[in-house]
Amino acid sequence: MSQHLPLVAAQPGIWMAEKLSDLPSAWSVAHYVELTGEVDAPLLARAVVAGIAQADTLRMRFTEDNGEVWQWVDDALTFELPEIIDLRTNIDPHGTARALMQADLQQNLRADSGKPLVFHQLIQVADNRWYWYQRYHHLLVDGFSFPAITRQIANIYCAWLRGEPTPASPFTPFADVVEEYQQYRESEAWQRDAAFWTEQRRQLPPPASLSPAPLPGRSVSADILRLKLEFTDGEFRQLATQLSGVQRTDLALALAALWLGRLCNRMDYAAGFIFMRRLGSAALTATGPVLNVLPLGIHIAAQETLPELATRLAAQLKKMRRHQRYDAEQIVRDSGRAAGEEPLFGPVLNIKVFDYQLDIPGVQTQTHTLATGPVNDLELALFPDEHGDLSIEILANKQRYDEPTLIQHAERLKMLIAQFAADPALLCGDVDIMLPGEYAQLAQINATQVEIPETTLSALVAEQAAKNTGCSGAG
Repeated sequence: MSQHLPLVAAQPGIWMAEKLSDLPSAWSVAHYVELTGEVDAPLLARAVVAGIAQADTLRMRFTEDNGEVWQWVDDALTFELPEIIDLRTNIDPHGTARALMQADLQQNLRADSGKPLVFHQLIQVADNRWYWYQRYHHLLVDGFSFPAITRQIANIYCAWLRGEPTPASPFTPFADVVEEYQQYRESEAWQRDAAFWTEQRRQLPPPASLSPAPLPGRSVSADILRLKLEFTDGEFRQLATQLSGVQRTDLALALAALWLGRLCNRMDYAAGFIFMRRLGSAALTATGPVLNVLPLGIHIAAQETLPELATRLAAQLKKMRRHQRYDAEQIVRDSGRAAGEEPLFGPVLNIKVFDYQLDIPGVQTQTHTLATGPVNDLELALFPDEHGDLSIEILANKQRYDEPTLIQHAERLKMLIAQFAADPALLCGDVDIMLPGEYAQLAQINATQVEIPETTLSALVAEQAAKNTGCSGAG
């Protein structure tokens, strides 16, 4: 048996969150890669086994002893070839394939369930079209290492197609990450980071949310709404070209921060920001979960321009990045609270600049996300691409948001980008986020000459959506 290692980085938080929850598969992460072209499925199945064997966290076992949780690499663990399923004669190949994936994700897939924490499947839906389904437990991988494993499997497959030997593993043993993390906990750097985050916590504004429902400390639902926004009409590209002195990623973040602030009528609020916690570390090429969600205090001045907001947020993140190794749960404990007792932040912002594309000759690939773990409130994943366009994936807790309201909020984001594209010098406080039909509604309300209680635009939208859809408590 290999060395027993403690849980580190994001692992303790994942373990404890799952232990405190009765959700069966909330901490599973899954996607499928749509492959269009000629695929040698038996060869790809063998490449899957070879590739996942190179990532040691995929062979991790976990045990709890007297309140201490340990992990070790099970060197005896072998992976079976993924099942190859042919749905070409099915009346609805796509729907049936999606149903198979959802059925897998609805099982009890907790770390102590006894079910495999690693699962792949190759599903053929047409003569030249396949769905490569991949699912892991979040204790084994995160949003950075998951696509890295997929890329390595694709590299092995392509090498074998060319008759070349298996490429060497690019992955660092997770034991190196654990050792580095333990050294960090005993270092002066840890003390400096603790002091930095104590001060940040003291200055942090309250969290905000676009939902009128109270913000929980920890998510109790794995039901998530997904909304993909594609800004391919050129307006973001036009804005970025006009503001050439501002990085596109900084611009996208400032737009999202302003959109959230204006919608909930809060110019000062706490959001979460996802840090890779990998640069300059053994974790850069390791596969375990080390991503860290840290509190970002957002302060928007009505009289500042979008470039000024973007530059200030970028400087703030640069300062935070020096202290990104410090665990978010520890920040809460340092303030005398228990992790999950109260929310540190509301919406979570994530800039994704790593590549999801696979380079397989003669095959077009597209990755479709199925599960990423629980979302407490709202998560915005920003994807600025190499063509200058922007796409945003919004993940929303279904207990707090409904789809019509979310779509309306998304329309306001498009409006906001269009206004800045037309006038890059527009002040943050002068942005109009009212949809055309709402002016008439507002005029009708004002005409009643009845005292109106103070509220936010997002709350009004939620109230209207509830009237129209029969839903309540969503926004």
